[in-house]
Amino acid sequence: MERPRVWVIDNSPSIQETIAIVLGDEYRVRGFTADEFARDLSKSQEADLLLVGTEAWPAASPGLLPHDAPILWLQGPHARPAVSVPGAAVLPFPFRPEELRARIRALLSQRAPAGARWPTRTDLDYPVLTAEAAALARRAATTALPVLLCGEPGTGKARLARALHAYGPAGRFLSFSAATFSRAALQQAAGVPPAQLTVFLSELAGLTADGEHLLRELIDAGGFSMGEGWHRVRIVCATAHHFQDLGTLLGLSSELFYRVSVFPITLPPLRERTADIPHLVHHVATGLARALSIEPVTFTSRAMERLQRYLWFGNLAELETVLARSIVLAHGRPLDVTDLLFGYGPLTPRRDEEPAVTTETNNHASGSDAVDLIINELAHEFKNPMVTIKTIAQHLDRLLADETGREQVARLTGEAVDRMDRSLENLLQFTRFRAPAPSNVTLSALLSPSLSELAPALTERRVLLQYRPPDAVSVYVDPAQIAYAFENLLRTILRDLQEGQTLCVRSGDDGGAMTFEFKGGGHPLGGRLAELLDRPADEATSLLPLGLTFAKTLIERNGGRIDVHTAHDTHTVTVWLPSREQIESGNGKATNLNS
Repeated sequence: MERPRVWVIDNSPSIQETIAIVLGDEYRVRGFTADEFARDLSKSQEADLLLVGTEAWPAASPGLLPHDAPILWLQGPHARPAVSVPGAAVLPFPFRPEELRARIRALLSQRAPAGARWPTRTDLDYPVLTAEAAALARRAATTALPVLLCGEPGTGKARLARALHAYGPAGRFLSFSAATFSRAALQQAAGVPPAQLTVFLSELAGLTADGEHLLRELIDAGGFSMGEGWHRVRIVCATAHHFQDLGTLLGLSSELFYRVSVFPITLPPLRERTADIPHLVHHVATGLARALSIEPVTFTSRAMERLQRYLWFGNLAELETVLARSIVLAHGRPLDVTDLLFGYGPLTPRRDEEPAVTTETNNHASGSDAVDLIINELAHEFKNPMVTIKTIAQHLDRLLADETGREQVARLTGEAVDRMDRSLENLLQFTRFRAPAPSNVTLSALLSPSLSELAPALTERRVLLQYRPPDAVSVYVDPAQIAYAFENLLRTILRDLQEGQTLCVRSGDDGGAMTFEFKGGGHPLGGRLAELLDRPADEATSLLPLGLTFAKTLIERNGGRIDVHTAHDTHTVTVWLPSREQIESGNGKATNLNS
């Protein structure tokens, strides 16, 4: 049986190493600093339990602590109180080893059974939400102001409402329909002791006049009083109608409409989130694998293409159902296009069926699979010595007498290991891409995930981002590949930018172009790219940074190109992407689509 996974989030190498020694025979233990963990909150999905030092976790937005597992707070004598979140307990430091093991066993024994779930930090984040909705939801979670959720059935309005409640003050979550929302029902559901309540109104349509009056009263007063005391109320409303249509379609008074919509969050249907679907599929599949106690599931490019092209009538709810059914019933790994069980016809994978739509050939698969196998093996081989290097760095206090030198060597070694680790993960991700599955997608939809992902790094480096969203121009590319290319391009540029510099991201002079502009005569990347412009393709590619090589390869594979222009101290990187009309007319690089 697989050992439970315990992730330790603490800035002290000694604490990380000590806990690994104490738990190593019974659990799989990994250590992170708070900054490392905050850069990739999806790590919480992989853990069965998080052990978090209260002095380590950043003070900013403590109520939004990410967790998909029980939390054991390691609380020092002078630390601030642990954040109250579901499934959490506190262990004072210094601790006794037997007490640590007993607390962890108790928390894991009380864990929700497979398939059960409570709201998690990722329910407030991308890709469950769009980047725009996630930004609003995170801000709304830290306030008691009314929230209005707009989206079709199945887009996750009730889930988001529960997540907003879970990361606010402790209290009870009460859900009502328009028909059941009344003063008597609210008082009965609130209970006798005064409490902090989140009142979720699942649909505004059909709200009675009395219901409107009660809703207005709760918003104005911030709660209601009963004989036993005051119940403080936070309002979250939902509707299947579009935000701009609410005033006329629902017949709400303008006063009530404005009061319920302080934070209007739109949850678009999945058919409008084509570029997000690969990220969403990975997120959902990872959670399902963890709940089912199986190895993480991957998908072939043909399967992902079908998932992106399907219209998803039931939105996120249908996607989760299809993935759960396919993961449980399909025997193949990775899941191919014929393993996907949408519920139309027999619930049996038909592995002998040829896919209806395919963009790959056997020659392509056989040639690249061997390369992918070698790369994967090399990547995994490199991971073991990196773990050893990190362990040595954590024990440098026994090797170096000078404290300043000890800390500096440990920091530099840790940063180098982390950078190599990210490079190898990037390499593994690149090998998963096959022939593009192009579709019409806007430039904004391709850029938003990358900019959202890099926001913490921009803040940490104090780099000013000037982003002018492009017009609603559609290009005809593989959304997952180009979004990945943009992320690699941005990371490569950001790596050499100095503190206080500005990165300008804007649309280019013609429709399908995006421009990334930055200043600095000594900028290594700008000088390197300018020098490589006139070199042969093979020689130039070999000298490019790894991330930029990935970006250049995928952009060209999708019929686009990347150019660099340097004038004085300003460097401009421009990415051109083709439209469907250009590809079909032969003006785009159509020959690259299957290269």
